Amino acid sequence: MIQILALGILLLLSFFIVKPFITLLIWGGVLAITFGPLHRLLTKQLKIRPGLSAGIIVLGLLMVIILPAILIMLSTVDEFKALISTFQSNDLHIPPPYDGISQFPIIGPYLYSVWEEASLNLSETFIKHQDEIKPVLIEFLGMVSHTASGIFTFTLSILVSGVFMAYSVEEGQYARKFFTKLAGKSGERMADDARTTVINVVKGILGVSIIQALFCGLGMFIAGIPFTGIWILVSLILSVFQIGLFPVSIGVIIYIWMNGSLGMAIFLTVWMVFAGLLDNFLKPMILGKGAPVPSMVVFMGAFGGFLYSGILGLFTGAIILTFAYTLTMSWLEEAS
Repeated sequence: MIQILALGILLLLSFFIVKPFITLLIWGGVLAITFGPLHRLLTKQLKIRPGLSAGIIVLGLLMVIILPAILIMLSTVDEFKALISTFQSNDLHIPPPYDGISQFPIIGPYLYSVWEEASLNLSETFIKHQDEIKPVLIEFLGMVSHTASGIFTFTLSILVSGVFMAYSVEEGQYARKFFTKLAGKSGERMADDARTTVINVVKGILGVSIIQALFCGLGMFIAGIPFTGIWILVSLILSVFQIGLFPVSIGVIIYIWMNGSLGMAIFLTVWMVFAGLLDNFLKPMILGKGAPVPSMVVFMGAFGGFLYSGILGLFTGAIILTFAYTLTMSWLEEAS
């Protein structure tokens, strides 16, 4: 009894010690599980140490994901500063609105009126509508700040995942022993279930993000939007970080309505809206594919966890509900 009490106190104290790093540890574990097959392949094929193989993967992730994200972030901040400077010097001019905008349902006449007013006198329009504009600017700045902190956290998580991959063999043995001690025979496959669930959720995020970004890029390419490659990359990063395609979609739609034909503008608007909704159809299918439990369990766990605790809840919620389902079914089988 005293040993159990002492163990409980130690676990509680340990939790408070690692609490500031829980986000990094979870993300690091998710990345380590996701790239575990690649890590084992590099170690085997190149005949190198696990630590060196993990270092190669970490460097690759930093170059492919983090570096472009930082460059785009810095570019966005610089362009926003230049825009503010141009506005303050009264050198910012907005072209008159396209006639077809007034035909938009519901908001068309109002949007055309405000746009035309801004094209004649931007400063006066800003002062007149500052109550509506300020919340949008505050939301934009908050989104930029949130994106910057997310990139920083993800960078640290990639470094943590390298440590996890370097000691993956020892960690796998520890996980199996822990789950076996916790749940008996049912625990023997719980570690494998957790790994499979994490991989499915990652596919549901990264896979769907790639599909969405390419789908958006195809529509922009057909419409002749300049710098389509850059917008595909921006769409991918926004989708991965669960910000969504809204910022890119709004900019692209405004551009095509100002510079394109009416038919092309309608086509691209419908295309971008459908691209933004695409993840609602694809994620449930990918999350449950090859899962150790029914797909609905993974789906409910992932999205319930997301609603409860944000993007990390996609993984923790899916794993917790998978474990609960596995233990419940084992208990029912033993009872019968």
